[in-house]
Amino acid sequence: MGTQVGRKPRTEREERRARLLRLRFELGRLGISTRVRKPRNGRWQLRVHRNGWSETVLCAGAEDAYAYVTAHGRLLGTTNEARHVARLLDWMLERRLR
Repeated sequence: MGTQVGRKPRTEREERRARLLRLRFELGRLGISTRVRKPRNGRWQLRVHRNGWSETVLCAGAEDAYAYVTAHGRLLGTTNEARHVARLLDWMLERRLR
């Protein structure tokens, strides 16, 4: 009664990737170019770029407490605030701030 069939729990790596793809969707709605990739170390990265300026965003955290962080260590916000983080990244790219 009420059990989920065929759904296995996500690993931490899959969860981070899913949350980065959610942010990518929000950035796409704003018309910002993005690229998601997985380097050799296995950490998913979202690369955001505009007019020769770019920023790398990672999803950090564990155990259902995830946040978006830049490669420079700036905390952008929790993954529940994907739309707000997308607007913040748009503002950062517009002013070329890190």
